[in-house]
Amino acid sequence: MAKPKQQIYSDLPPELFDADDVMQLYGQWAMDRGEKRRCGSAEGNYRAGGEGAREARREPVVRKLSTDDALRCQRALATVADAERVVLTILYVPQRLPAEAQLRLLRIPPQLSRVRHLAGLRTFWNWYRLLSGTVPSAVTR
Repeated sequence: MAKPKQQIYSDLPPELFDADDVMQLYGQWAMDRGEKRRCGSAEGNYRAGGEGAREARREPVVRKLSTDDALRCQRALATVADAERVVLTILYVPQRLPAEAQLRLLRIPPQLSRVRHLAGLRTFWNWYRLLSGTVPSAVTR
């Protein structure tokens, strides 16, 4: 009999929903960077669009992270403790190996993963807001 899968991410309080959204966008941005773009007409592979092409162009554009926000995310992630940063990276930046398998290879049990996820996301969000200028710094001169 197989063991039931345990949740590897923590249940987030409402104040961390925005942090979760930013980290998801950062994960998409991190995966998008290495993708090579091609020009079909320059390579002789141009295909004229049919009926569906016009509708596909009218689809809403997926929200992406700006370069400034991505760099702000990287700076904020650099301040997170190593153990928590590893868990955040596994959970938010997609890899070929599933997140459960990555955690298993690193010998991080689901309960510890949930604790590190919540603590890491809190630290990340505090630093991200501080770097964004949305939280007044403690020392003002």
